[in-house]
Amino acid sequence: MKNKFYHISTYSVMRYWTILWMAVLAFSCSDFNPMDSYSRIPPDRNTDIDDGDEGDGAGGLFEKGYGTMNKPYLVMDVIQIQNMSEALVKGKMIYFQLGADIDMKSISNWDPLNPTGDYYIYFDGNNHIIKNFTCTDKAYASFFGILAGTCKNVGFYNAHVEAATNSGAGVIGGYIGVKAPNAVEKTGQVENCYVSGKVKGKYAGGIASRMGRPYGGQICYIKNCYSTAEVISTGDECGGIVGSMYENSEVSYCYSTGVLIGANSVGGIAALPSEGAKITSCVAWNWKITGPAARSGRISGVLSQGENGHQADPVASECYAWEDMVCTGFSPEDNVGSVSTGKYDGVGESVLTLQNRIANWGTPWHNVGNIDMGFPILEWQLDREDYASYGGHDNEPEGDFANGDGTQNNPYVIANAIHIQNMSKALIEKQTTYFVLSADIDMQGIKWAPLNDANGYHKWIDFDGRNHVVKNLTCESGTYRSFFGVLCGECRNVGFVDANISSSSTGIGIIAGYVGLAAGAENYTGKITNCYTSGILKGSGAAGGIGGVLGGSGYIKNCYSSATVIDQIANNTGKAGGIIGRVNGNASGSSIENCYSSGDISAIGGGNVGSIVGKIDKGKLTVKNCVAWNTMLTSTDKTKIGRIVGGTANTAYENCYAYDGMILKAGETIFTVSDETSPSGSSFQGVAKSTNELKSTVISWDSSLWKEGSNGYPVFKWSK
Repeated sequence: MKNKFYHISTYSVMRYWTILWMAVLAFSCSDFNPMDSYSRIPPDRNTDIDDGDEGDGAGGLFEKGYGTMNKPYLVMDVIQIQNMSEALVKGKMIYFQLGADIDMKSISNWDPLNPTGDYYIYFDGNNHIIKNFTCTDKAYASFFGILAGTCKNVGFYNAHVEAATNSGAGVIGGYIGVKAPNAVEKTGQVENCYVSGKVKGKYAGGIASRMGRPYGGQICYIKNCYSTAEVISTGDECGGIVGSMYENSEVSYCYSTGVLIGANSVGGIAALPSEGAKITSCVAWNWKITGPAARSGRISGVLSQGENGHQADPVASECYAWEDMVCTGFSPEDNVGSVSTGKYDGVGESVLTLQNRIANWGTPWHNVGNIDMGFPILEWQLDREDYASYGGHDNEPEGDFANGDGTQNNPYVIANAIHIQNMSKALIEKQTTYFVLSADIDMQGIKWAPLNDANGYHKWIDFDGRNHVVKNLTCESGTYRSFFGVLCGECRNVGFVDANISSSSTGIGIIAGYVGLAAGAENYTGKITNCYTSGILKGSGAAGGIGGVLGGSGYIKNCYSSATVIDQIANNTGKAGGIIGRVNGNASGSSIENCYSSGDISAIGGGNVGSIVGKIDKGKLTVKNCVAWNTMLTSTDKTKIGRIVGGTANTAYENCYAYDGMILKAGETIFTVSDETSPSGSSFQGVAKSTNELKSTVISWDSSLWKEGSNGYPVFKWSK
């Protein structure tokens, strides 16, 4: 019995271990899927109730969560974002939320999450950014592939997306929704997102290559988004936001800025809307669009009724485009009102107007970020405080300027402080070079050297500010310190705000040290119109709020200055003027018309002081419709102080007025003067009027140009 018992026991033990070993082997050879044991929602637990259970994040694939609406999977790093594909379940909406910015540079080539459209995804970026995302040589190359679901509140910064041959590409989706949905979940929605980088595909768009059809009353849409991505199509559609749009899909409150290049249909917002699709309240702010003449537009390339069984008129309306956009291969024409067929260019407008258009869209837009061109941003970007670095607007075209070749018909376009510093190297002696501003320029930190201040002053310049401002101009030490130096040419439609100009030399102004040259030969005449200045200016011998010296037969019209002007030269030889310090013209005559100054003017070492002109030394001058609105004029000799002109000669005056509360000081002595319509002595005083009278006078010069400003002084209607 003992031996028999031993035999049976040994056999039982061996059999037990054999079964256990086989079970372990079977388990180890199977494909382990953590979702099998962790991702299933416990049947006895409602995960949408806030019961303190944060979820196990699919057994550690994510930080926490159950993948449900109220308890989404929380994605915190690049490993967890790769785990998203493991959590997807066919036919079921899975919810994800970012809990941090994700840098995907370690992923050499991303596999789209949903290449077949079988998975439903709700993705909330939670105001975070996905950086350095790369997806190449894939069908529907993009982050999602096919977005069946929702993507919102996320930025894709510096993406690189390139589709496989004969497929589409977009940063967020190759397809938003699907063309033939059989469930509401197979529609797609993108909202409050932005993308930057480069996209290339047979059909391509900055955000998506295509948008699908509706189901159960739910449409596919892209709303409150922008793209700065460069988009290249190798065959079919090329759109700044989306390539093509199917039945009733919508793009609204979106803008794009990237360069677009296509060989078929090309549009700044969408290339090919069809089947009742809608584009409304969008802005094409693209630097350049290249496409065929018959199928390219600033907003949309071709609007089409679409395929049989789905035909309907698409509608594009209330859309606008940057007026300085370079359009290659086609010529845009403004479209006022809605369009349902053919191409659509929208209405061309200035940067400032486009900024205001988008500001009027309201939440979630913030009007102007502190970035070049003043591109609007989403409010959640403003809250992050790093939008200047990661807003995606750092992909401006390479080169010295945004656009142009410096000719009259194609001027150089200046969009930022780097471009404005490149002006000097673009100038050619004895040839006019043309420039325009496309944005306000902040010159903080730049020690400016005047553009034309040496070698005979042979650089001719035409500068159109297009109603923008140049802020914080600083120029010191040297002759003719100012923005231009010697202005041989024309400056118009620009404001110089908070300028700081200082030199111990003569001929100092904010816009020009010398407006033209004394001889006034052809191409050496200076003209300044529709400009204004503010700040502080210190010169020696000829200092003015607009220009130091007015030479030849030049003129200054429709200008004003609130700058403080100080002439520091000693020996009673100062020439300080609110508009011009000194006139050194010729027999042909120069003129100052429809101008006023309001800053304090002084010659601290003595000399001539006037609200409009310090002293007229040479030539013939006409001063017409000018107002002296200064609080105080100061010098050492009252005979050299004039409310209009400090030292007058050979000058014709018409309709010149002065503020009746102006203080005139000779040294420490305050004195008064009598009204006059023509000079009775060596200076000219004009006729005193009240503040309200002066205000009405200035605005009456041209009510289409002037308005009352917030500080009570008249300003240009476009001024800031």
